[in-house]
Amino acid sequence: MDAASNPLLNKVYMPNGSLQYFGFFGGGPASERQKAYLRVLLQQHAGEPTVEAIREFLNALRENPESRIEVCHVSPAISYLKRLNR
Repeated sequence: MDAASNPLLNKVYMPNGSLQYFGFFGGGPASERQKAYLRVLLQQHAGEPTVEAIREFLNALRENPESRIEVCHVSPAISYLKRLNR
C-alpha cells in the first residue's frame, strides 16, 4: 500500500497537490520517539476517517518485511495531526 492509493491521505502527504516524501522531511528510519509521539496523536483522534487511513497505511508498512517506517512517513502525519488540535 502506498499513500497515493488512498484519497484520504492526499491531505496528509500531498497537501499542496504534490508529493512531499523528499526534501525537508528527509529519509532514514523514524526514531522511536517520533513513532511514540505519532501513536499518541493517533490515539487522541481515533475514529476520524483520515486518522484511521494514516493508521492503516503505517500498519501496512510495519507488517511488510520489505518496508520500514521512515521520517518521510511520520513527519507529515504528525504535522497533519497537530493541525487537528488547533
